[in-house]
This record gives sequence, structure tokens and C-alpha cells, in this order.
Amino acid sequence: MRSCIVLGLLLLFFGSVQAQDSFCADFKDGSFYIPPTEELPVSYMITRQGESLVETVDSAPKGLLPENAENPKYGIIKWINSCSYRIWFDDSKGPLDEVQQMINRNNGVLIEFLSVDGNCVNYRGTLEKPDEIVTFLGQQCKY
Repeated sequence: MRSCIVLGLLLLFFGSVQAQDSFCADFKDGSFYIPPTEELPVSYMITRQGESLVETVDSAPKGLLPENAENPKYGIIKWINSCSYRIWFDDSKGPLDEVQQMINRNNGVLIEFLSVDGNCVNYRGTLEKPDEIVTFLGQQCKY
């Protein structure tokens, strides 16, 4: 009886891991957009292919962002598993601003896919700085 319960729990665990891996795979490569929020009324387009990422501003209220903010940003991705990756800014594509340099110095940003919501995946981003941990939630949607 006890071995049946343990076996059942193991099957439940591995089944949920497999389901999670399945939805994560749908968001690994391709073009996606990050919709605007009340806190940040800007939408972004991101294209992930293997270990590279390009992010561009899709739309923003006029005058909200500085002019250079609309330039593409290039990233290097290191996949940890099918549902999480770490991203750094790619300095081989051009000079990085102070914020990008700080992010790179602090081991990049960890992105973890949390759940699927229709055509979108909810994610958590984490930046570990020496004096604080910055966490933010967001959503990436398929085009």
C-alpha cells in the first residue's frame, strides 16, 4: 500500500514536470511581445533564437522613453533548463550603458517561466545585486 502511494506521488510529480516542460518549450525560440502594463505603458518585441535575443520597443507613449531607448538591445542567453534562462547584454554588438554594464557585472538577469496564460507565459525576472535582490513579474506572448 505504502509503495503504491509513493509510486503515485512520483508519477504525479514527473507528470507535472513533463507538462511544465511542454508549455515552456513553446516559448523557447521565436518572436514574442511583452505587453504594456500600468506601471510601464511600453510594449516590447523580443526574438529568441538559441543563445541570442534581440529586444526592440514595439510601442511607447510619445516622449516617455529617451531617443536611444528605441535602439535594439542584444542579449546572450544561457538556458538553465527548459523553463529558465539567464540573460546578459551582448557587448560585442556595441557599447553598453551603465545599467546594462551593472546587470552584466551582477551575473545577468534570471528569467523563470511560471505558468501559461492562453497565448502568453507569465515569468519572474531576478537580478541579484550585492546589496539587494530585484524581482519583477511579466508576461511574454506569442505573436
